[in-house]
Amino acid sequence: MKFKTIFIFFNSILIFSFFFIFFMPFFIIGRDYALQFWNQNWYLAFLFVLVIGGMNGYFLKNWKLFSLMEEENWRGIQKYLEGKLEAGKKIGEQEARILMNTYMVLGQAEKLLDLSKTLQTRSPRLFRNLAVELGVPYLLRNDPEGLAHYYQPLYAEKLVKQQNWARFSWALALLFAHRFSEARAELEAFQDTSEEPILFLLSMYLLSTLKGENPLEQARIQEQCVWFRSKYSPKQWARYVDRFRENLMVLVLSKFIQDATAWMYGKSEVRHGG
Repeated sequence: MKFKTIFIFFNSILIFSFFFIFFMPFFIIGRDYALQFWNQNWYLAFLFVLVIGGMNGYFLKNWKLFSLMEEENWRGIQKYLEGKLEAGKKIGEQEARILMNTYMVLGQAEKLLDLSKTLQTRSPRLFRNLAVELGVPYLLRNDPEGLAHYYQPLYAEKLVKQQNWARFSWALALLFAHRFSEARAELEAFQDTSEEPILFLLSMYLLSTLKGENPLEQARIQEQCVWFRSKYSPKQWARYVDRFRENLMVLVLSKFIQDATAWMYGKSEVRHGG
């Protein structure tokens, strides 16, 4: 549905609802009682004006951005949002995520690092909310030093969102640097919790390649696999992963997740989001 159509439809519904509620007492309890009712409840009309004013203000404020998104004008979106940043204006999390996704669509993932530096300076709170996903260029280029330099501080910062993903990225940095014993210790931390099922699976998959032929460790992995398969059927797992398709970490590691899923369920090919 077109953005302008949604805008008109939304306003029509709100205005119709208001007039329906406003005139209904006249038909049910009569004119005199209806006037008395509205004299006592005038604030309801005031609240309605505030609601419709606020919602329309939001639409009008973002009209240009929404129009560009409707047209899938990614270059225009990039120019518009970067222009706001260059002018020293703040952007919210929604706008920042739109810009991040725009960089990915345009094949300009490296610009996420520039955005990271800008937000870290101008909006530390917003940076902490998005920091983990802003570091995906280091994953894309398989840069162990960059991964370590970027994610280790985030992993130690308690206010960072998706902190477990920061820790997992730090573990990947250790793996890429062939620091296997340290990587193993970090990955094992994810085996004590099922709060992050995707990280649980990925860490278990990596650990299976690091454990060697130790029968006790292999038995433990098999036990965890049985538990995991009892909790998620292949279809349930595919649906679960699909819920996170807008997460840049999941997007960048999608092939890795598919490989780990195939390993878990013993299939040569497992697809998500299909």
